[in-house]
Amino acid sequence: MRKNKRKSIILWLLIFPVLLIAQIESVEHFEPKQIKADTDTLIYKLKDVHPTFLNHYEANNLQGRIDSIKESISKSMSSLDFYRIMQPIVAVDGHTSLLYNGPLCDNEEKPLFPFKVIIFNNELYIKENLSTNETLVKGSIIEKINGVSSGDIIRNLIRYISGEKDSYKTKRLEKDFHIYMALVYGSFSDFEITLNESEFQLKGAKWDDFQEASKPKFELRFYDDDIAYINKRMYMPPKDFMHFMDSAFTVISGKQINYVIIDNLGGSGLSDLADSLMSYFTSEPYCMIEKKMTKISPLTEKFIENKKTEGTIQDGYFIQEYPEHNANSKNRFSGLTYILTGPLSYSTGTCFSAAAKCFQNAIIVGEESGQPLVSNGDRNQFSLPETKMVCVTALSKVYMPCNNNDQINGVLPDFNVAPTLDDLLNDREYTLEYALKLIREDKIEISEYEQ
Repeated sequence: MRKNKRKSIILWLLIFPVLLIAQIESVEHFEPKQIKADTDTLIYKLKDVHPTFLNHYEANNLQGRIDSIKESISKSMSSLDFYRIMQPIVAVDGHTSLLYNGPLCDNEEKPLFPFKVIIFNNELYIKENLSTNETLVKGSIIEKINGVSSGDIIRNLIRYISGEKDSYKTKRLEKDFHIYMALVYGSFSDFEITLNESEFQLKGAKWDDFQEASKPKFELRFYDDDIAYINKRMYMPPKDFMHFMDSAFTVISGKQINYVIIDNLGGSGLSDLADSLMSYFTSEPYCMIEKKMTKISPLTEKFIENKKTEGTIQDGYFIQEYPEHNANSKNRFSGLTYILTGPLSYSTGTCFSAAAKCFQNAIIVGEESGQPLVSNGDRNQFSLPETKMVCVTALSKVYMPCNNNDQINGVLPDFNVAPTLDDLLNDREYTLEYALKLIREDKIEISEYEQ
């Protein structure tokens, strides 16, 4: 078999001991004392710099778990082994994660799980068949993988995804299922798949099989002559984002547009850009964040020194409160604005929807956002001395507008839109379709009222 080109992965998603299936001789291994030292450093540093990890550690009695892990380490291991052991402990929020950037599946040409998948009601469905067996069709339920039930595998892999809410973590796992299977369970040249109580022996898929066509960073569409649809994949990069929004709302102001739909179904990035976007469709005061508590630590010293006149020090935190401010954009849209939201509306995406709902300047359509209204944000990183692995960590506890100190729920939509399995399997824009339906019904009501 021709040896595949080395592949490396870096995971920092906004993302239990596992038996290592196959060792790669070229990978560096670390002695037990080195792994134990990095375990101690990792936990110590997270307690020191992360805004809530110390409370989480004590509330969940993690010391016993760490002691048990250290006692079980009797042989040398790779950084991938270390990731497998420690990532479920580290992944407490979507801004905190170990980064694994070593080799994965070096010795296999086709090492990856041979399907793109949908996770629906905790069952695993084939979305796209990448195997050579053409009888395995879209929508089939995958019952077992290598003898392990898909439900157990999903519950296992979810623990490796950084985040607070299962809805967010499930969607992230769905997208990168093939990567997490390899990270956690190892690489295979063959898979034993059970569907409809029948077993199939399948070859794995190649990395290139999972490549998707690139999508534009920004998009402006029009429907029915008076509806504009704006899509941005992220609140990034700053110059491109602001240039597109200025251009889009200039075009909108020159047309007879009565409704704007903003696609916020994804949306990490810079909160300042979300703030700027909101200024295009509201004339009332608003803010993106109500309060931020930044843990005082070596990772935040410079930030706090530069901002010290903007907050106060209390109980080991630098506390900033953010007043409402007026919108200042030109070409302000004065019609009705609809914002699409869902489980992957995370970080800045959740802030944006939270502010829109709190200050009542848009109608929220879709599913609950993926981040609680009180949760962690901002980030920096530190390195471990022995394995040289990097840990990205949150730095602040963020309070979004109208949060009611809610550390469980995200932004709840004004109109909830739950997808069907068919919607997910066929990549339907079900949230957009529902928003268009609401708008068209609204136009009919207005027309009947005017008559």
